[in-house]
Amino acid sequence: MTTAYSGDGRRYDAVFLDVDGTLLWMDLDVRGYVEDLSPHARGELTVERAAGPVLESIKRHIAENIKYRTSEELREFRRANALAVAQELGVEAPAELLEEVAERRISFNPYPESERVMRELRETGAGVYAVSNWDVELVKVLRDLGWLRYFDAVIASAVVGVEKPGSGIFEEALRASGAERDRTVMVGNDPVADVKGAARAGIDAVLVDRSGGLQAPEATYVIRDLSELPSLVKGQARGR
Repeated sequence: MTTAYSGDGRRYDAVFLDVDGTLLWMDLDVRGYVEDLSPHARGELTVERAAGPVLESIKRHIAENIKYRTSEELREFRRANALAVAQELGVEAPAELLEEVAERRISFNPYPESERVMRELRETGAGVYAVSNWDVELVKVLRDLGWLRYFDAVIASAVVGVEKPGSGIFEEALRASGAERDRTVMVGNDPVADVKGAARAGIDAVLVDRSGGLQAPEATYVIRDLSELPSLVKGQARGR
């Protein structure tokens, strides 16, 4: 059920959509990683042994990918990251194989309602923009999912050089959309990056709280999934 904190039923001209945790979730197949690389390991490579280092490599990618502004730079970073994990686990394999396995065992899984909602958002006439803390290959990810057609533009932090909640990424998205900030809404799952960041930029924010219990007093609306979003964008939701 929608909880409205400060909504006034306005219709929005532009929708900024976060990606990870909002439109999809990322899954790491550690078991598959182990199966792929066990033949190259010194000693037994188990899921329990591999899980920590592999998860840390994902965290490194998230924390550091903004430093790599081209696909070539990003690939070198990914290769070094994969090599670091392999060395920690005692895996001896060509760098190309390590990189390929690391990428293949990560999957991006859409939430059940995501594509339907993006299609409905297009039907509202509002502009739709991906605004996400992501590496320079976000466009490729969206294209591979068949989603690129739903977006008027894609604004990734590694391309802009600023991550949410920094104001720069919101300002770039506003520039790309051409919309007034009081007719723009940011939609995301992070109370700080998405909600506080948008509020500081003078943009309304919808918090997607799938599990319940998140605290985001700056949110204009809080919803449990994306299904209610088209109605909000059309101005059909009212504040309490």
